[in-house]
Parts: sequence; structure tokens; C-alpha cells
Amino acid sequence: MSEEGFFERLADVASKVEAAGGSALVVSHYDADGLAAASILARTLMKLGFAIHVVVLEQLTPAGFARLEKLAPGYPLVLLADMGSSALPQLSKLGAETVVVLDHHLPGDRAEGVEEVNPHRFGIDGSREVSSSGLAYLLARELEGERAVELAPLAVVGALGDRQDVGKGFRLIGLNRRVVEEGIEAGLLEERVDVRVFGGGSRPLVKALAYTTDPFLPGITGDEGGALAFLKSVGVEPAVEGRLRTLNELDREEKRRLASALVKLLLSAGYSVQEAERVYGATYVVVGEPQDSPLRDAREFAQMLNAVGRMGAFELAVALGLGVRGEALLKAADIAGQYRSLLARAFKCVREESVMKEARACVVVDFRGRDFLNERMSGALASLLLPYVKGGKLLLVLVDSPEGVKVSARAKEGLRAHVGELMAEAAKRVGGVGGGHESAGGATVPADKVDAFVEFVEKALLSG
Repeated sequence: MSEEGFFERLADVASKVEAAGGSALVVSHYDADGLAAASILARTLMKLGFAIHVVVLEQLTPAGFARLEKLAPGYPLVLLADMGSSALPQLSKLGAETVVVLDHHLPGDRAEGVEEVNPHRFGIDGSREVSSSGLAYLLARELEGERAVELAPLAVVGALGDRQDVGKGFRLIGLNRRVVEEGIEAGLLEERVDVRVFGGGSRPLVKALAYTTDPFLPGITGDEGGALAFLKSVGVEPAVEGRLRTLNELDREEKRRLASALVKLLLSAGYSVQEAERVYGATYVVVGEPQDSPLRDAREFAQMLNAVGRMGAFELAVALGLGVRGEALLKAADIAGQYRSLLARAFKCVREESVMKEARACVVVDFRGRDFLNERMSGALASLLLPYVKGGKLLLVLVDSPEGVKVSARAKEGLRAHVGELMAEAAKRVGGVGGGHESAGGATVPADKVDAFVEFVEKALLSG
């Protein structure tokens, strides 16, 4: 297992993709990483002369497989991104000539007839060092050579969407670092250290703070009045001569004061020191986007893809990844605003209703019956609520799904269990499907088996 072996495998898969020819079915997940990966693959394959059909799925549930089984035989090439490594035996029966899986989640059993690229198989940490959009970019490099470097910013967007900025100063590391450096060398990316609020460089700071959801800023997120009051309280003047200021207009002392105040706010709300300090660190600028574009900051780009995908506007998200702007960007910004409003409404439920219950090993946040939420929002809610979980417990967020109940699980460092493995095993016990990474995972389980699922997870954690 080595990085050299990984690139040998990538080159082998690239040759099989080239040999397939004709048309391709690209299948991806609906989060920022999956959508960025789908866009990279679609752009690359179209340049190679393929006709492309993109399908976005939540998980490879029975309904998802049924859909693929109908579609796959009509395509010489089926390429899955950000999913598939836990279901290789089933994918081998799709009926397509060539099935390729690019996945950074923990892999399951191998199977003949599927060409898989998964960093975990080569001793590379797929939860920290490369996401599926990074894998898609590296495959594009094999297929197109140096011309593919134009896709490096999109790969960085996907990695940030999966919160892989885990290095010193919250920089990207591992294979992601290689992508960053190629983008910087080509003049397509810039890496800076700054206060990391939503689009701070392109919009008024009051709005930037109010739009920030990662992390969720208590009393500020979703409330421009709260943001205005906060800035004044910490001695940062929000406006000059009647005009609202941007983050870029603050001097060094004002930025230091703002960052310090935000860290204190998050610590007082129960965030860990490490999570609170995320408000200051590495930022990545997509140089080709206009100065006032919400896509110029790569983290903001990721948040927009994430919001649009979780609201179900998959075509719009992929269009942004393919480079479409104008009306598409305006629609995406509007949907992202709706998404932030729904998150704020969900947080209000947590504060004012009895949706959060603590067990010995788990904290369960039960949003079932809340029609304003869809199952695609459970993962985002889990990530945003995790800082409020105390005592090293596992967080489980439940949201109604057309196929039962969607469960999203998140854990802080120190939990002595692999969350993805636990989700897979617990879901299998009750007739569902699940998987994920070391500290984050998810499952879809039958509605009448939720209690049994939670009970299994609880017992597994207590016995471990």
C-alpha cells in the first residue's frame, strides 16, 4: 500500500475509461463534494467526446439501486463518485460494460467487474487527505494531462465542503495539498490566512456574519440585527460614512479583535477550542471568479453547492460546477438563502422544543414530523449541532425520508468507535443501509426500526 500504487491504479482506471467511449452515466452524492466531483467528471468526459447523463442520489438504497439497474445497461460507462465502495458486489451486477467507483469512504468487500479507486486501499486517509472531488480531479489529470488543472479550484471546493481543512492553520493536507499547489502554480488559486466568515471579502461584514452557518454563530447567524449589534459591542465599526464595510476593509487590529470575539462567543456556546478556532485560518480564493462573486471564496462556493444540493436543485448545482453563471448563480443564491432560513428554523426547534434527548452513549435529535426539513439536510444539521454535544457522546440526527428515516451521525475526537462502520452494522441489523467515515456517517432505516437501530448503537458504544 503506497501513494505510488494509488497512482498506478488511477492510471489503469483512466485507460479503461478512455477505452469505454460513447456515453457515460455519472452518479454522485448530493453534497458539495459529490456535486463538485460530478461536475469535474462531466466536464472531463465531455471534452473526451462522451455524451453525459448525471444522476444525483442520497445513498445506494434499494430505491437507488433500482434506478441504476434501469439506467446502467444503456451506457458503456457508469462512473460513481462519492459512493459505491461499500456496495461493490451489487454494483458488479449493473450490466454496464465498465463500472468505475471513485470513493473516499471506508471500503467494503471487493468485487470483480468494478474498477474502484479508493485511497483507503493504499493507506491514504480518505477522510482527511483527499475527497471524491480530489479523486475526480486526479483522474482528470490522468485523462487530460496538464489541461485538467483548470479543475483544481473545483476539487478544492469539494474538499472544503467535506471539512478536510484539518492541517495546521486549517489548511488542506495530503493529496488535497497537491491539488492546491497545482492550482496556485497555475494562477487559479490563492491561499490566505484570514477571518473565515461567509463571503467576508465580497459582501458587507454584517451580512457575511449573518450568512455564516459553519460554524453556526449563536445570536448572529440568520440575524443581521444581531450581527450589527455584535460588531458594535466588540469595537468594530460596521459602517463608514453610511456605507457598510467588508472584511477586507478592516485593519489588522480590527480583524484580531473580531476573531477573538468570535472565538469567545463560540466557546461560551459550548464549542471546543479546536472548533471555535476554525473562524480564523486558511482561506482559498478562486482567482477566476469576479471580486464580488459569492463563488470567489472556495468555502463559500462549497456552502452554496451544499445548500443547493440539499434543497434538491441538483441540475442547478452541477450547472455551477460546469461554469454556468448569470441567472443560474442568482437562482442558486436565492435557494441558499432559503436553506439558511430552514437551518435557523431547525435550530429554533432545538432551543424551544423537546427534540434533543440524551442517552448514556448517544445524543438523539429527533426532527421526525417536521415537514419543513428534508432528509438531505440531516447531515448538515448533525455537523452544526455537534459542538453542543458534551461528554464524548455520539450525535444522531433523525429526519423523515421517503424510504424510512435518515440518520446522520457525528462524533468528536475521542469516541472509541468508527462511526461509518457502526452505521453500516446497525443499519444492516434492521434492514437498512449505512456507512461513512471514522467520525461521520449516516444510514437510512425503516421507520418502524428506528428504536431498534438506536438501541443497537447505544449498546455497541457502551460495550466497546
